[in-house]
Amino acid sequence: MYWCRAHVLVCTANHCSQKGAQQVAARLRLELKRAGLDAEIMVNTCDSIDLCDIGPNIVVYPQGWIYRNVGVNDLAEVIQSVLDGQRPVERLILRPDSEDERRRRELYRAAVAQEPLAVAAFAALAERYGFDEAWVAEQARRGFIARKPGDEGDRITVTSKARHRYGLSEAT
Repeated sequence: MYWCRAHVLVCTANHCSQKGAQQVAARLRLELKRAGLDAEIMVNTCDSIDLCDIGPNIVVYPQGWIYRNVGVNDLAEVIQSVLDGQRPVERLILRPDSEDERRRRELYRAAVAQEPLAVAAFAALAERYGFDEAWVAEQARRGFIARKPGDEGDRITVTSKARHRYGLSEAT
């Protein structure tokens, strides 16, 4: 961030783009320009911030806020929160104790307790926590789980990246 009040990153990776992130980024830039704020608030797009299932996602610096499921209709509130710099839009903010993060943490905790898991067993566990096969595939692509060959078929293990993010013990 340089010479501006705030820096906003809009995730435009595949899943967020499929959910309208390009439109969110374009409209955010337009609204800031219309309000004469484009020199004060820098907007950039970025690749994944690893929260694909709850996008489009926006990260606001210097506050470090992560907004999830952001739509074009939310931008007036987002802009006001960035200008204010003190109060995030509560209904959009992702916190470590948010329901979205709690479900992920519980899923990974359960997986660690049972690992290594057969691929089908991990998929069934993920489904129990409300995550589908596309989410599981995305977790593998983003490095949160690893698929390893085994004598009884491929197995899923939780990586150190997921363990660190969700405060789980390291593999022994």
